[in-house]
Amino acid sequence: MKQFTHPFDINREIFVWGPVPGKFLFTSMFSYTNAQTVAPRFQNRWSKSMFLFKNNSMIFFSDAHDQIEAGKSMFTQYMFYKESRDVLYTEWKQVVENLDACMQEIEYANLGNLNDIQILELWKKFHEIYQNFWTISVVPELANYGSDTFLKELLETEIRYPDNDRDFACGLSNTEIMSLMEILTAPEKISFYAQEELDLLDASDIKKHAENFAWLKNSYAGVQKLSVEFFENRKKALDPDLGKKISQHIEMIQKRKLEVQKNFKLSFASMHASRAISDGMEWQDERKKYILKSIHVQDMLVQEISGRYTYTIDDLYNTWFFEITEILSGNNLHEELEKRRAGFGTLYYDGYENLYHDKVEYYWNLYQIKTSVGADKLHGMVVSKGSVSRVKGIVRILLDPHDVESFRQGEILVAPMTSPEYIFAMKKASAVITDVGGITSHAAVVSRELGIPCIVGTKYATNVLKDGDRVEIDVEKGKIIIVK
Repeated sequence: MKQFTHPFDINREIFVWGPVPGKFLFTSMFSYTNAQTVAPRFQNRWSKSMFLFKNNSMIFFSDAHDQIEAGKSMFTQYMFYKESRDVLYTEWKQVVENLDACMQEIEYANLGNLNDIQILELWKKFHEIYQNFWTISVVPELANYGSDTFLKELLETEIRYPDNDRDFACGLSNTEIMSLMEILTAPEKISFYAQEELDLLDASDIKKHAENFAWLKNSYAGVQKLSVEFFENRKKALDPDLGKKISQHIEMIQKRKLEVQKNFKLSFASMHASRAISDGMEWQDERKKYILKSIHVQDMLVQEISGRYTYTIDDLYNTWFFEITEILSGNNLHEELEKRRAGFGTLYYDGYENLYHDKVEYYWNLYQIKTSVGADKLHGMVVSKGSVSRVKGIVRILLDPHDVESFRQGEILVAPMTSPEYIFAMKKASAVITDVGGITSHAAVVSRELGIPCIVGTKYATNVLKDGDRVEIDVEKGKIIIVK
């Protein structure tokens, strides 16, 4: 295999997200805005990053230290102060309103009756709005990668090294600090998945509900349109007391936060940072809902375009969103897209570079986290304790979240990381373990809402553990032990 220049320092920690199922087209706006539009708007940007795609899977790499530092900077500039994040969120909500209107226009249009110019105009209109959506959405997304470090440093200063006016015992361990952070940053707004369940519970017209939430299992891998029967079966399985239990859960979160603030006499700054982090997590959850809905209309358009032009749908899934505009404008991209079939990606920071099969293979293998086979102990960060101190169970490694039928009730879910499409497996799990992630990660947020233990940042869980392994999780210390 050829040797290539390393875009990252291999002697430093590399942040790895994935591999998970995914197609380039549906992520191309994320890469484009980070390369082109975020820095001019916010005088800040994501650290140098690489997004690779092959065999319908994707993996993301960046320098872990640089990403955290960029995240801390974005957090302190735009998320820490309520006034600044409220201004951004209000602007974002207006963009979302425009995006929703455009998506409805596309969904209810008879695309087959539109001419090529009309299809082009719809594509350009949607992506102009979607670019604004993503440019602002990067703020809470990137900020969350540095916000937990920022809060941890604040708490360590206040609790481990209190001033002379403090009268409580100091000297908390790192595990205890993380436990406080779990409580302080818990979102107080339910996720869009939980809201959908509440809506389903009250729905008298299941067909209408199915139309409104047909996108619920969409992902960066594509569209999975859900049937009326799917929602009918879910409605039968829902707990009639779901609304009451959700309300009790939120009340418990608020009570625990007040107790921590009182017991440790936390400053305004610590509580303000905690609120900013939970607001960011709630914003990210809302953002994911619109991403899944957007994938639906993008796919509708690209399916129509594939039918009109001599491009396969798989080739179109390997395009940048702006290259679809080029195709619709008459440019011939057949030769270029043929080169991408064996693997494609992008390296971006100040601008971007397309990466092809040989580089994709080399970097994919080079930067993935590996460990020696045979380790019998793992350790990670406790981001959700649930209601127990120890969990024993059978491991199920789930690299494809759509393979939820193979996941059995009560198994321990092990994945590189989780994303929205993992929710249906997580609802069956007795605990969640991931290779990467932090206290603001998707796995952390959803596990806390579900009330199940979650250990993230183990680095090697999917490499060390095997399907069928019996493990014991120490929820207090974040240790995972394979039971012989």
